Amino acid sequence: MTIKALFFSTLFLLTTQVFGQKISGLKLDNKQSILNDKAFFQFPTDAKNVARQADIMSADPNTNKETRIILDIDKQRLVFFARELYVTSNDNLLETISKDNSENAKIKVLTKRDTLLSVLVTPKKFDSTENAILVNNLYVRTQDKTVFVIGAYINPDAFKNKEEFQKLSENVFASLAKGNRKLNYKARTEISPIFDGKQKFSIALPEGYVITKDKKYDFEVLKFQKVRDITDTNWTSFTIYTGNHPSYFYGEYDFSDNEAVKTNSTFLNKSVEWLNFKNVQKQFYLKEQKIPSDQIEKGLIVHIAMLGNNQEALNELTKIIENIKLTE
Repeated sequence: MTIKALFFSTLFLLTTQVFGQKISGLKLDNKQSILNDKAFFQFPTDAKNVARQADIMSADPNTNKETRIILDIDKQRLVFFARELYVTSNDNLLETISKDNSENAKIKVLTKRDTLLSVLVTPKKFDSTENAILVNNLYVRTQDKTVFVIGAYINPDAFKNKEEFQKLSENVFASLAKGNRKLNYKARTEISPIFDGKQKFSIALPEGYVITKDKKYDFEVLKFQKVRDITDTNWTSFTIYTGNHPSYFYGEYDFSDNEAVKTNSTFLNKSVEWLNFKNVQKQFYLKEQKIPSDQIEKGLIVHIAMLGNNQEALNELTKIIENIKLTE
């Protein structure tokens, strides 16, 4: 063997090991919370929970909706990124996931115990030029029947050790433990304080809805998610912005103001003229309005936006809005 060949052989061996231990065999002694204690995994010692950086004008990432865990080994990086999907599943999670992924991935049940069910999806093909290369994906059904997904991504410097990082991430995923936080999506009335809490929104929710709050220095955003079965292709998005500088959404979706169809209903017992937009071909519907709300605070504006893939969904959201009240 030439000196050059020996050098590269030794270099490759070192990059697959960390202080004499293979990457895939790293000790998992670092328990980390996922989605604000919805579940837990054991990670390598040096893995850190690092939230995504938010733009100065945007709210910080919500811990109920996402978690990012980073492991750096020299220039190699492994990132675990978990997202709440706001869907439910029965025991057929494997079959459901397999329908969309069977040709392009290896799929198996990884965990089935203690009311937990997880399905591992390992891609068969990879694009080594991407900044974040997905090497494993785990779908987890928790004790409340809802499902989240956590992906394992590597950077291009780590691609030469793809198999090692796949094994490591599978080991992490196999350490899944039940958390103590459940999603409450029963019919109920939620009380949401506005800024300093002197006044509050009282929101009567039908079954199936979850609310999260994002906030920054001068605004708050309530985000409503409807929890559906994982096989349900319908979707809705509903936000209530409270602040002084809201922006309409319709321009972001290539609508112009002269395309708006105007309809009337109420919010906080005041008349509202809604702007309605639709693209039937794309199955996209938007309904929104900026509403001056001096009764909450002088100069305050509430921007409500409803989006969905069918008009019936927006009608249901409108009823929720009409029943919102102010309390002290």
